[in-house]
Amino acid sequence: MSRLFRFKNRRQGTSSLEVVVAFTLLSAALVAAAPLIVAHNRLMVAQRHHRIAMAEISNQMESLSLLATGELPTAVERLTPSEFAVQRLPGVVIRGELSTSSFGQHVALELSWDEVNRQAAPVRLTTWLFPEESSP
Repeated sequence: MSRLFRFKNRRQGTSSLEVVVAFTLLSAALVAAAPLIVAHNRLMVAQRHHRIAMAEISNQMESLSLLATGELPTAVERLTPSEFAVQRLPGVVIRGELSTSSFGQHVALELSWDEVNRQAAPVRLTTWLFPEESSP
């Protein structure tokens, strides 16, 4: 009977050692997770910028492909990013290059903005534009 009585009177709380160990484990987990959260946030921003850049450059290419052959050289020289891209991509710059061959025109667009290594590796899109065949 005395043995049973001892277990009932035993204290059911946590010791300060258990609290210190739990706090240490929680702190270690937070210290390990904080850089991962920051890196994930930077990766999400870079991905969002790249998606906006791809949309911008494809829209520019589509508008160039709708122009007549004679208007294309001046349009490529006057390329400017849209207001949407200017607001969302810091320091956005778009460049175009047009080369003519015997069977069509080669259009290459390049878009870069202020991001680490983005000047060395801009977003590029290239297409060939063929002259429309005249109807008989």
